[in-house]
Amino acid sequence: MKLSRLYGSLAIIAACGSALPAHAVPSLGTVNGIVAGDGSCGSWAPAAELSFFTFRPPNVAVGGITACGYSGGYRTQTATTGPLTQHDSLGPVILGPTASSPGYYSGTADSRAGYGSLGAGSHSDITGGLPQSGSALYESVAAASFSDTLTATSPLVASMSAGSVRYQFSIDGSLTALGAPAAFFFGETYAVLDVQQGSGPVYEVMNAHARRGDPPTIRNSPPPAGWTSSTGSLSGGSVFYSLDLPIVWGTPWDVTVGLLAWSYGTADAQLLHTATLSGLELFDATGNPVTDFNLSSASGTDYVSPVPEPGSATLLLAGIALLAWRERGSRESRR
Repeated sequence: MKLSRLYGSLAIIAACGSALPAHAVPSLGTVNGIVAGDGSCGSWAPAAELSFFTFRPPNVAVGGITACGYSGGYRTQTATTGPLTQHDSLGPVILGPTASSPGYYSGTADSRAGYGSLGAGSHSDITGGLPQSGSALYESVAAASFSDTLTATSPLVASMSAGSVRYQFSIDGSLTALGAPAAFFFGETYAVLDVQQGSGPVYEVMNAHARRGDPPTIRNSPPPAGWTSSTGSLSGGSVFYSLDLPIVWGTPWDVTVGLLAWSYGTADAQLLHTATLSGLELFDATGNPVTDFNLSSASGTDYVSPVPEPGSATLLLAGIALLAWRERGSRESRR
């Protein structure tokens, strides 16, 4: 009887173990897409490569980019270690019959993905005239993402108890779409940061928008402190917070973060250097903050005390050296 009970207990344990959710391998991803020309198809759909994002520009001809007479396309990259970088360019591409002075489009897309740090930049430019029909396309988009598995523990919170996490992101950059709108030619940019916990919905953390002739917005409102804006132009930086998303203390959870920059017409969206997961706040089941905790990640990334990126570290060392030089000069002047 005792042996049968033991086998029964082992069977229950095995069944419970097999029911635990499988977690994705940590990964980095980049997507660049540039599409331009005056094709023969009259309907478009969002690119499947951007299916993660809450903002998906409808710039893929339903009949196919090449089959419908457009130039360009989408290119993706994935990796488990980073940083992962990608650059693509297109043009000049004629935007219609030569006799009607339709203009030429040139575009670039740059993306960079690291655990906790993302960058995306898209640039679009039309020269030599303006598009002459509503079937013309002239868009560039860059996107970067990282996925990781996190586990939080604390001596103050019982393992397997409910809690929540709030992600903090530091974002800076610029969006520009200057000039007056014209027929078939608007000039517009978007920059979006999204986060997804596990298999739950994708939440928009930041949405910045600039358009020719209009004041820029962030989250559909006037930009917050830290940003400078004028008609068709936005630059600066600030901190953004996610919603409080559910976790279970002591149990791993998956998180995916994505950054997208889109430009249309003559426009520029540059967030290539700084979009960083700069902190996390953890809470217990009653919503009280938990400040004494340990956070581990499957990628080995320290999201609590992140190491500065090489560029930031160089600036920090340069600043320290400058202060030391000034102090030495001050001491010598007092002799």
